[in-house]
Amino acid sequence: LFSLNYIKTVVTFLGSSGIWPSNIFSEKLQPLFFRVHRQTLPCHTMLIVIGGLHYLSDNVHRLSFLDMGHMILTTFLAMVTAVRSVVPNLKVYAELVTKLAHEIHLMHFAHQGPCYKEMNKMVDKVSFIYTKFIVVVMYLAMLMFNFAPMYNNAKNVLITKTENYTLEFAVYFSYPGFEPLNYFPTTTLYNFYLSYNCGIMLCGLDLILFLMIFQLVGHVYILRHNLENFPMPKNKVVMNIGDLPRYKNKENCIVEMFDAMENEEVRVRLAECIEHHKIIIRFTDEISIVFGPILAFQYMFHMVGCCLLLLECSAGNQVIRYGPLTTVVFGQLIQISVMFEILGAETEKLKDSAYFVPWECMNISNQRTAHIMLHKMQDKISIKALGLAAVGVNTMMGILKTTFSYY
Repeated sequence: LFSLNYIKTVVTFLGSSGIWPSNIFSEKLQPLFFRVHRQTLPCHTMLIVIGGLHYLSDNVHRLSFLDMGHMILTTFLAMVTAVRSVVPNLKVYAELVTKLAHEIHLMHFAHQGPCYKEMNKMVDKVSFIYTKFIVVVMYLAMLMFNFAPMYNNAKNVLITKTENYTLEFAVYFSYPGFEPLNYFPTTTLYNFYLSYNCGIMLCGLDLILFLMIFQLVGHVYILRHNLENFPMPKNKVVMNIGDLPRYKNKENCIVEMFDAMENEEVRVRLAECIEHHKIIIRFTDEISIVFGPILAFQYMFHMVGCCLLLLECSAGNQVIRYGPLTTVVFGQLIQISVMFEILGAETEKLKDSAYFVPWECMNISNQRTAHIMLHKMQDKISIKALGLAAVGVNTMMGILKTTFSYY
């Protein structure tokens, strides 16, 4: 697994934050700084939330409308970071990632046939492209968000030498007895650190979630392929129905039926398909347990954050600063919704694929098993945010409509 390029990228960029639990996959102990950073980040980020609220309450009458929007946005982003930073410290999350690496990844199934091998290659290729894309966008958004205030400060202080100019920060916060302007260089560097944490928690956790969904979609495709390409009986059976009163003087009926040996093979194949479906269901349920609360809070953030980002971008000189961040936030909403919609749509096709199985050619015992399988595959597999809102395109469209209405 660790020879894959995209896994190497994930380990490099997400190992220090604990989003990729390197301490589980490596015998080498993680550096003390990384361990302390991961365990204290939730409390540390909540202090930034408190500092942002304190700054907002102290300056509410002096802030312009757009500056007020910026403050609310950064405070919400700090809240999202604080909530998400709890996840890497959870034992259930580490177990979920471990299961992805050691059990669910399609490379562990590639030896079972050409279809498995091809699907593994395709999923790895998609995962590689998406991992590179999300890392580039994450760092671009972080740099642009911090570059704009640094550029304004340099322009007004060093070039135009504007009088009574107030230095800008990417993230504003204050505490009783602490004024960030008195520690401008340190606070500016600290803002980069805060932005890095925010980007890692926003994009990093979603990256791991998407890698899981890619694997699940691959499993669903393989299961559908196995169901739709179920072997047919090798021999035709002649049934003597001439003695029945209803069919008197009629020709014998020729039907395709599995013989005893074939029925045994069918029993094994049906059991494998049912077990494969159980693996998909179990892993989806485990994802819902870990990521359900995160997705619910994320949707709440999107309700507020998306319209604020549009508002900030509407000021012409702020596009460079907020453009990449807006792309990340809207892209995150659309990608999450579309990916889960694809998963749901593909699993919804399983019931049709299950009916492709030649159940009419089986013996009674296998027909009962096929009936149970068909019954189990009637339900669409979906992930719900806190068990309430289904994660999908309909929820996304509702949020986008509300966003533009608020804007």
